[in-house]
Amino acid sequence: MIKRLTLNNLVLVDSCEIDFGTSFNAVTGETGAGKTALIEAIGLALGERADSGLIRKGCDKAHVEVSFDIDALPYIQEMLEEAGLSTGKDEELVIRREISKEGKNRAFVNCRMATLPFLNKIGASLIDLIGQHAHQTLRTNDSQRSIVDLFGSLEDILKDFQSSYEKEKERLKKLEELQQLSSHRERDEDTWRFQLEEIESVALKKGEEEEAFEKYQKLAHSRELAEKIDLALKGLSESSHAVIPQVSRYIKAIDSLLTYDKTLSDASTLLHESHIALSEALRSLQSYSQNIDSDPHAFQHLENRLGAISRLKRKYGQSFEEIETYRLKIQSELKRLENISEELKAAELSLEIARGETNEKAKLLTSKRKEAALKLQQTLTTQLQHLNMSGAEVIIEIVESARHHGGDDTVQFWLKANTGEHPGLVKEHSSGGELSRLLFAIKIALAEKNNTPTLIFDEIDANVGGKTATIIGEKLQELGKCRQVICITHFPQVASKANEHFNVEKIETDGRTLTEIKHLNKKQREQELLRMIGGEKLDFSVR
Repeated sequence: MIKRLTLNNLVLVDSCEIDFGTSFNAVTGETGAGKTALIEAIGLALGERADSGLIRKGCDKAHVEVSFDIDALPYIQEMLEEAGLSTGKDEELVIRREISKEGKNRAFVNCRMATLPFLNKIGASLIDLIGQHAHQTLRTNDSQRSIVDLFGSLEDILKDFQSSYEKEKERLKKLEELQQLSSHRERDEDTWRFQLEEIESVALKKGEEEEAFEKYQKLAHSRELAEKIDLALKGLSESSHAVIPQVSRYIKAIDSLLTYDKTLSDASTLLHESHIALSEALRSLQSYSQNIDSDPHAFQHLENRLGAISRLKRKYGQSFEEIETYRLKIQSELKRLENISEELKAAELSLEIARGETNEKAKLLTSKRKEAALKLQQTLTTQLQHLNMSGAEVIIEIVESARHHGGDDTVQFWLKANTGEHPGLVKEHSSGGELSRLLFAIKIALAEKNNTPTLIFDEIDANVGGKTATIIGEKLQELGKCRQVICITHFPQVASKANEHFNVEKIETDGRTLTEIKHLNKKQREQELLRMIGGEKLDFSVR
């Protein structure tokens, strides 16, 4: 529960510290005095987005700090430990929010940086904030279903159903994928078999295309090769002016001169080397000339082969590796198609089993919801009649619906506000005052089911009359025996029942408007209650 709330430079508040009591706390004050600053501050502690407009005029920063007593709340300590935010003190938790006009907003839990999602998570376990318009949530079937589930302690049964439902959806998805594959089986199978046969008939080998193209080029230019190599051979050795015999004569001439001048040895060496090189070239060309192939049948074979490879590349990939990858893929798909019937049978059986399990869990959930709904409608009817609605009756209907994440049910709250009237759907017909009292009755009914240690009511009594307000005060006083209750109210009938009373007052000092929040002693409390009833002295004994 909240031990202390500290505000600095928030809205009209300069600085204040509030030490709340452990039971029923009332907060009162004139309209516009700044009571909403408390709600804004607590909202920040719960992880709501910070708005620089909350910063007091003339200030650059504002901060809110809330200290919680979490003794005997082990689940809170576990959440802190999981997030690495525990101080080792099981009894204390401090949340601090800092906001600045520059937008550099920060959140701290036990002096360590924390994220807003974590504040949302831990805040929901610490505080249940019921605002002025919270009753509007009663207008949705999802909210009504959640109320029944919480009242019936059905969280585990619901989670069990949801787990089974998700498993069923996963198996249904798998079956649909197999069915889609099966529906295209004949078309795909024929296509893939044709493609596989085409690829395998070519029987392409790695590096074959390059080798075949080289041979093809040689055959395609065999005549040109033969003519030009023959010309080179004649030039090297056969004619009277052939290169090699001429070089031989030059070698003899130069070698004969070496006796007279040794500096000609370099030229002699080069001539000898050129003679050797030319002779080697001659032998190589002679060998090549003897092996030139001009076989038209071989040429046609290579041309056909390269054409087949080219067709494969256009259809299945630009390289041997890509074609081979595609071949393996369709081979795998064909193998899977051969077993598709068995897969379908297995998937259908798996889905049937999962659906059967989900059906059983959905039936159990519906059964428990009906039990909880019957008890809750009786409890709410009694509570509303105690709240000055003597002819009120609540009916909670569990209607079968298409299966969804919350089960097979739609939950509908009906309210008969007065004797002799027909019940009307809460989400369509109830007035603001009726919804406020119904929401209050729900919170009272859920108090023992909900582990949230602090309940905050922000003018929950705004749409009710004086006699009803007295009853609400008594209910809050009773609720304060097992929970910390903080109620912002305009009704003296409510405030008079509180164990602790705080006043919010707007004052002017040094040309500035400030909001002060202070704890009232007995005399101050009597004066505040007198102000709230317009000055007429009444007996508001504190119970």
